[in-house]
Amino acid sequence: MSADHTEAFFHLALAFEKGFAADDWRVLEPQFADDVVWIVADMPDPIGGVHRGAKATLGAIAASCDAFDRCFDARAPRILEGPTPIPGGVHLTWVVTYRRTGLAPFELRGEEWDFFRDGKLELHRERMENLADGLEHVRKHDKALLPALKG
Repeated sequence: MSADHTEAFFHLALAFEKGFAADDWRVLEPQFADDVVWIVADMPDPIGGVHRGAKATLGAIAASCDAFDRCFDARAPRILEGPTPIPGGVHLTWVVTYRRTGLAPFELRGEEWDFFRDGKLELHRERMENLADGLEHVRKHDKALLPALKG
């Protein structure tokens, strides 16, 4: 089963990047179980919280990316470790490097646990190590960043 979960994770990750590039998160929906739960722990809205169901999850992903990721010219996600098979899913650590012309790059670090049922995401739990630093970076460089999108 773990190879199936790893493959499901890679399909999910590819759909996420396609959704981000096109700003059309509906491409993620086929990767979700009907009762998907998306959790970003210990973070303020719109980045954090618990979201249940595909519609709420897609809305949360869009709001988070609009409020943070799209303030930069570019983002480059990279897996540091994993995906490591765990019972029912995978665990991985990652870093996303954000760049904006005229500013030093910022690296957001985190980890996630993704659990799958029948090849579809059932539960995503994410924890970011240094989001407070990222929010401070955005606050400090507000005028040099792209404006956050307003839903």
